[in-house]
Amino acid sequence: MKIINGFSIDRITRDLSGAMWILARLPEDNSAATAIHRCFQREVWREISPRERLIACAALPFVPFVVAALVMVFTTLNGSAIKKRTGKGITRQMWEQIGLAARFAILSPWYYIFELHDDDKRKHAGEYLNRLETKAGLYLFLRDYNGGLSIPTERSTICIKDKARFMARCREFGIKTAPILLSVEKGEVTAVDWNGPGLPEIDLFVKPLYGQGGKNATRWDYLGSGKFRRNDGEVATEDQVLEGLRKASWQNIFLVQPRLVNHHEIADLANGTLATVRVMSCRNEQGGFEVTNAVFRMARNSAVIVDNFHAGGIAANVDIHTGELGRGACGAWGATADGWYERHYETHAQILQRKLPCWPELIELVQYAHASAFSDQVVIGWDVALLDSGPCLIEANKAPDLDIIQRIGNGPVGNERLGKLLAFNLRRTVETKYARAEVC
Repeated sequence: MKIINGFSIDRITRDLSGAMWILARLPEDNSAATAIHRCFQREVWREISPRERLIACAALPFVPFVVAALVMVFTTLNGSAIKKRTGKGITRQMWEQIGLAARFAILSPWYYIFELHDDDKRKHAGEYLNRLETKAGLYLFLRDYNGGLSIPTERSTICIKDKARFMARCREFGIKTAPILLSVEKGEVTAVDWNGPGLPEIDLFVKPLYGQGGKNATRWDYLGSGKFRRNDGEVATEDQVLEGLRKASWQNIFLVQPRLVNHHEIADLANGTLATVRVMSCRNEQGGFEVTNAVFRMARNSAVIVDNFHAGGIAANVDIHTGELGRGACGAWGATADGWYERHYETHAQILQRKLPCWPELIELVQYAHASAFSDQVVIGWDVALLDSGPCLIEANKAPDLDIIQRIGNGPVGNERLGKLLAFNLRRTVETKYARAEVC
């Protein structure tokens, strides 16, 4: 059972950052963050093949050159703006990046993403959880062993990856989710929640079945008289829209959904795009599921149709107890020179201290969904839309990115509630893994 398979970007980052050796040298301090780092290093090394170990060793001489190149690139992107905002010189920023790479395997993009040029934040650098540890590493480890609990015969994992199955599973458990009108695959259009001919005369949102980050998604606004306008301005008839989908469906399976519109109280923040809340929930010590973090994501520019953070969207931290927003920040990958916003960049709507509508209902929905339909998943990142009719699940992510949580939350999660829950589940998983091995 492999923790990291194939030549993913996270495996490449792992090998070219020297993480396997750096994390092994971390001193034991009985913290949750250190337990997570050391568990990742230990379990990866035990489970990877001899060939993969050889590759990791062969990559070691290149680590200083990779670090130096990244320092140059990302200091060029961000250094001057950070100097102007904080007064910290370019040379000092570069030395700090080198130091963090050597001590914690934190590379230059994350120096700027996590604002580790801030001296107070840098003191807690070892508490940040790196995506090379989580997204393609420990999440898979937890999932494969079900966090140390008995493994059910039926797993919900495929229902998270497949958007159509996700909707069906949610409906099975009475969980509100976005309807699917049509499915288009290999030139064939299949009706799902639509019984009429052609396309319904409403605004539509089209996305690939297995898409991520809003890639290949389109919006078609209904103009009347059987005509639609795509988000890039092209106008097409109903037949032309369907024909285009049939042709494109030879490369991807597409789902056609109604365009959802945010609750009227946050329409000024949505900027014409569906804004969503990324909510983290994790299995706790009692076997229940607990919401630990949340961020509200908005489109920065009205020309885009998704709120993806790493594509340059804005996100603001959400107080999970009150639903109140903190300041917003842009999330273009590794380029963080814009700083923080109290008002929306384009609409100028107030962000700071805004309260999201339907917040208690959102928490209840997420916890119920995790406990009922997806209880074999230790941790899930949920995308939830707030509509006039209440919260609605859009998608679930079985390997949620913690960059957005840690950047927008303005600090690391390693020793916070999420980190403590991950450490608890990892400890139980390791105990179960080796207990099973002894029995065999």
